[in-house]
Amino acid sequence: MLTTRFHMAMPPKAAALAIALLTVALPAHAADLLTKAPPAPIPYSWTGAYVGANFGGAFNHEDVTTPIGLAPTDPSGVLGGGQLGYNYQFSTWLLGIEGEFDGTTAQGTTNFVDPVTSTALAVTSDHRWYSTVSGRLGYVMGSLMIFAKAGGAWMNADYQFSVTNSGVTAASSINSTRSGWNAGVGLEYLLSPKWSAKVEYDYLDFGSNTVGLVTPVGNGVTFKTQVNEVKVGLNYHFGGF
Repeated sequence: MLTTRFHMAMPPKAAALAIALLTVALPAHAADLLTKAPPAPIPYSWTGAYVGANFGGAFNHEDVTTPIGLAPTDPSGVLGGGQLGYNYQFSTWLLGIEGEFDGTTAQGTTNFVDPVTSTALAVTSDHRWYSTVSGRLGYVMGSLMIFAKAGGAWMNADYQFSVTNSGVTAASSINSTRSGWNAGVGLEYLLSPKWSAKVEYDYLDFGSNTVGLVTPVGNGVTFKTQVNEVKVGLNYHFGGF
């Protein structure tokens, strides 16, 4: 039997040349990888429209003045709602506008007694909602922004009155929408190109308003109301990086 074997081998000179080329090329390529600068990070941009939700608490100071005295109701409770707005970033600064609406469970009650007639008057202040339209000014540090805001504010409340005289109790109520102003500060952080989280404090001042209600002890009850909101929120941004 005739057996034929074929051997394919690289000539010694070619092998030596290949080894020499690899010896030169690999270190040069490795050095190039080490000296090549990493890609520059994509800068954060806050410019664009956004919409979001918030949740927190309302801790308020409210004085009630009646014909037989003055006392605080100080309604407090939780609040929650949504916001929408638009940001424009230039360099490290930001200008924006934001509208916000929050429902609330803030409620407080105070009691009065007429020393002459022994008539008892209970006043309950039941806040329903708060709304603001504000301009925002922010200072941007990459994904973190510090901001301040100020603008107009509105609130809606149900006021209940319960009068007891000679063992007979009568009750009435009235709804009122009031206007005022607001100012606030906060921190907001970009979690991703589309999402940010914030923590915020807002002060809303509605001044003094008199509700023209006739009671057995006189006419008119005045409410002087300041609202303190502490809340966290989450925003979805339509712009991004």
